[in-house]
Amino acid sequence: MISAVLGGMPMFWPGLLLSLVPAALLNRPVGRALRAHWVVGFVLLLGLGGVLTATLLPEAFQLSAGGARHCEVAGARHRGLHEVLAAPHLGIKLAAFAVVGLAATLAGSRRRAAAVLVGAVALPFAVAAVRYAVPAIGRPCDAQDVWDGLQGVALGALLGLAARPLARVRSGLRARMRA
Repeated sequence: MISAVLGGMPMFWPGLLLSLVPAALLNRPVGRALRAHWVVGFVLLLGLGGVLTATLLPEAFQLSAGGARHCEVAGARHRGLHEVLAAPHLGIKLAAFAVVGLAATLAGSRRRAAAVLVGAVALPFAVAAVRYAVPAIGRPCDAQDVWDGLQGVALGALLGLAARPLARVRSGLRARMRA
């Protein structure tokens, strides 16, 4: 399993490990900006690092010499669970976007959560725009990748909506214990 994932995305794990550094350094300021616990800031930053490494790093350890700007916009469809499990790199991309969607729904107030969720929904489109603008990374712009990213954000948002009442109860209990 590990060799299949590393073979398909050799730069993902080193990139994810490197994204731990900004997540560890900036989690408290991001948590304060979101008016959420620092863990939410950490999860959001780590999820963004996962998205960047899974979608924007070159698939090989070198940049491609060139490439044409091309964006495939036809053929985006829902992928079944069997398809995601058969191709581990799809699962990694879905999971990275799901972490961002989860953290977005756990951000402070509902208004802040909605604003961060709008940014999370825009993220797959931004990734596609960067892939189109920088063909040297060797990752083609594809509507299927946008659709997969949107599915991941939606899955994470649903998990966050389910976890949000639990997080609110826990923070309420902690506030009562301090008083």
